[in-house]
Amino acid sequence: MTTVENAIETRPAPFTWAQTAQYSQGTRSGDLVFTSGQAGYDDSGNLVEGGFEAQARQVLTNIKAVLEQHGASLDSVVKLTAYLGDRNDFDAFKKVRGEFFSSPWPAVTAVQNSFLVDGMLVEMDAIATVGGRRVAVG
Repeated sequence: MTTVENAIETRPAPFTWAQTAQYSQGTRSGDLVFTSGQAGYDDSGNLVEGGFEAQARQVLTNIKAVLEQHGASLDSVVKLTAYLGDRNDFDAFKKVRGEFFSSPWPAVTAVQNSFLVDGMLVEMDAIATVGGRRVAVG
């Protein structure tokens, strides 16, 4: 049996629309899982309706699906990066983030990016660990 040291694992996309995309929705290297930027697309590839909060919820639901397929979870996210189309959505981002994460919080970067694909109001990516869980120390 042949093994590959330091293999970077990819898996089929967990979303129907992305199964023919020319990129991986997530990759795993050792115990680290990296997601691609996720948008508010449902399984059919349509942006969800309902504005920023609806898209942000779908984004985090998509991140959760990618992480779980690689053995990680939202509880093991160490870094979350959010790209907001409008800086005025930052409070809404924090509200939705609080629906998916709790203390101790992952490290987070949020930036305004006015170059999101048409209709996208937010995009996020995450880095997580397999078998990890955030814990507060001190």
